[in-house]
Amino acid sequence: MTAPDGSLPEGAYSGGGGQRGIVSLAAITEESAKLASRSAVYQPYAQVNLNLGDVVNAGVNEFTADLADAVTGATGGLIDLSAWADSLRADAERALTDAVSARQTAQGAQAIAENQTAIIQSTNSNVQVVLDGLPVKPYWESMNLTEEASFPRNALHRACWDLRTTQAAGYTQVDQLFAKLAPTYVPPVNILEGAFIRCLYSGSRKTVTYVPDTVTTPCELYVVLGRMTENGDITIVWVSPNQTPLITASRFERTVELPNEVVFEQGETAFVGIHQRGSGNARPLLGLEAVDIPRPATVWPPQLNAQFSTSALLSPGLTLAAGALSFASRTIPYISLGRADLTGDPIKLMFYEDFDSGVLPTALVRMSTQAATVSNGVFVVSGGNDGIRRYLYAQPLNYDDQRVTGQIRNPTGRVARLMVRSSANNVGYAALTVFSNRIVIDRASGGGETFTALASLDIAVADGDELRFSAIGNVYSVDRRSGVDWIQILSHTDAAGAIPAGPGHRYVGLGNERGFFSNGGGWDYWKAEDL
Repeated sequence: MTAPDGSLPEGAYSGGGGQRGIVSLAAITEESAKLASRSAVYQPYAQVNLNLGDVVNAGVNEFTADLADAVTGATGGLIDLSAWADSLRADAERALTDAVSARQTAQGAQAIAENQTAIIQSTNSNVQVVLDGLPVKPYWESMNLTEEASFPRNALHRACWDLRTTQAAGYTQVDQLFAKLAPTYVPPVNILEGAFIRCLYSGSRKTVTYVPDTVTTPCELYVVLGRMTENGDITIVWVSPNQTPLITASRFERTVELPNEVVFEQGETAFVGIHQRGSGNARPLLGLEAVDIPRPATVWPPQLNAQFSTSALLSPGLTLAAGALSFASRTIPYISLGRADLTGDPIKLMFYEDFDSGVLPTALVRMSTQAATVSNGVFVVSGGNDGIRRYLYAQPLNYDDQRVTGQIRNPTGRVARLMVRSSANNVGYAALTVFSNRIVIDRASGGGETFTALASLDIAVADGDELRFSAIGNVYSVDRRSGVDWIQILSHTDAAGAIPAGPGHRYVGLGNERGFFSNGGGWDYWKAEDL
C-alpha cells in the first residue's frame, strides 16, 4: 500500500499489473528518442559524419543550415525536430532535387575543416532513408526506442481460435471449441535459434532483446550476434556470457548489452539468435509460427528464421556455412537488435510494489515450493501448507550497494523476510529475518532455505513498523523508521566476504513462512533501490 502520508516514495511509480518503474524514466525515454533522432540526422541517416570540434572551428553553420533546408525545408530545423518532422514528407520531392546543393556546400566545408574530415557522403541516395527510416520506432512495432525486431511487437499477443465442427448426418448438435494460445514455443536444446534482421540505417548496435518464458532446471543460454556475408554464410561477431546464472527462470523481457558497439551498414543483414545448450531444459521463447511459403531459389535467406545445430560453444569469428543452416522450423523468435538508449554508467533503479491491485504482481517470481498471495493489499502466506515463501523481483538492480524497505503487518513468532544481493536462482543471498520480538541478519545458502545468523537483536516489532535492510560494501545494516527519521538498530560487517556480491548477485526480494499453524508477518509495501 502507499506510505502512511499517502504519498509514493520519491522516484517510484505505482501502476497496475506489477509493472513498476522510475518516474523519471519516461522523461529519459523521451529525451533519448529525441537524441536518437538528432543523432540519426547528423550521422547515419543522411550519411553525415561530423567531427564536432572541427566543424565548429571551421564555421560550418552555413552547411548545416543548407542541409536542413535541403532535407526539411526549414532552415535551422536539424535540432527543432518537431518542425523537421512536420515538413519531412511534404518536402520530399524538393529535398531530392536540392540535395545536390547541400552536398556541394558540404564539400566546401570539408575543404576548410581541420583534418579534412569527411562530412557528407552520398546524400542523394539516402534522402529517402531520412524520410522513412528514422531509428525511433513506434510503440506498436517496438517498446524500445531503436530496436529493429524480427517482427512487430504488436503481433506478439495471444491468439484466440474459434473451432467449429461440421454437423454430422443424423445429428443436430454442432460442437464449438475455443482455444486461447500464448505465443510461446520450446526450441530444441543444442540449437542456435535466430532471425534475420535487415538493418535500416548505418550505425552502431549495442543491445539485443528477447523474451524467455518460465522453465524449470534451465540449460545454458547464450545470445549470439552474426553478420550475413555476400554468399549467405553467417559470421559470428559476438557471443554473450552464459545468461542462465544471471536471469530468473521466469517470463521477462531481457536486454543484453554488448561490451562494444558493432557497426552495421544500411541494408546489411544481421543474424540474431539464442543458443541453448548443455544439460537441463531449454527455455521457451516468445515467438510466432509463420506460414510455410516456398520461395524462388534465387532468394536468400528463404525465410525470416534459421537454426544451426551444435552442442559446442560458439565464438566470435566462427563462420556458419549457408548450407549448414536449417530452415525446417517455421517458428520465429521475437528478438531485436538496437542501439543503447542510455550511455555512461547504468541508471540507478528503484522497484516498488504497494500490492493495492489485489493480485500478486507478475514481476515477482516465486522461487519456493510454497506460495504467497495478496490479501487486502498485503503480501501474505497462501494456503495452509508449512514452509518458506521466497519471491524475487524478475529484474536485478544495477549496483552492489542496494536497499530493500518494507512495512510489516501482523508480525508473529514465524518469519517474514527482506532479501538483498540474491543470485538469480535465489540460492544465496542476505536476508533480514523479522519476528514479533527479534530481528536477524541471515546468510542464506543450501538452496536458499538454510540460514546462518550473522547478527541478531531482541526487540519488539509492531504491526505497521517500517524496516529497511541495506547492503553497502561489506556492511549490512537494519534501520527502523521513527517519524521522519530512520534509526539504525542492527548492523553486521562481513569481513570474511561470506556473502557473495557482484553482477550475479543483484536480485532483491521478499518472503515469509508458515509453520505450526501460524503465519509469518506480511508486507504492506515493498521497495528496492540502488544506492
